[in-house]
Amino acid sequence: MFYLVLSIGIMRPGGKREISISFKPEEAKVIISTAVFTFTEGDKTCTKVLKMSGIGKYPYVNLSDDKLNFESLTVGKSLSKTVELRNHSQVTACFTIEKINDDGKDVSFKTSKESGTIVPGSSTNITVTYEPSLVGSFSNTQYSIKILGGNELKLSCSGQALGSDVCLSSKSIHFGEVQLQNTTNRLLNIINESD
Repeated sequence: MFYLVLSIGIMRPGGKREISISFKPEEAKVIISTAVFTFTEGDKTCTKVLKMSGIGKYPYVNLSDDKLNFESLTVGKSLSKTVELRNHSQVTACFTIEKINDDGKDVSFKTSKESGTIVPGSSTNITVTYEPSLVGSFSNTQYSIKILGGNELKLSCSGQALGSDVCLSSKSIHFGEVQLQNTTNRLLNIINESD
């Protein structure tokens, strides 16, 4: 739609008037319109026609990766991965990010942004951090990235929570023959092979 701010006024001889014309498309299409200006002086009337055109565009944004697999991570540790949102259109893209399978119980994944704006032809990075808290749990969180007036993207994040991976250097220790009242020692190593 085209909007004219000043629709009526008086022009003095040699004067000038500025009229603000705005274009706000509501659909992705070419819009052509005409504004007719009528000038009256006494009983004399004159008209001038102004043709206006504009193209309504939807933003188009894509995601560098729609699946992030954090594989296995020990509880208490965190790991971050980054995805890129790229705006390929010639209009600014506003976006929001929200969990779509969130029951509020699994808080293993967090995003660095919940909303933002991407200017035409540029990109923004979103960092997803996985920090598992329950040993043995598998987390799979889905995010919806909605582009205002444009497309909708899905991001899937998954990871497995591990407990400590501890082992002993030996499965058994044999002291052999030891004389009464004497002491003998053997060494046992406890190894934490967790990340």
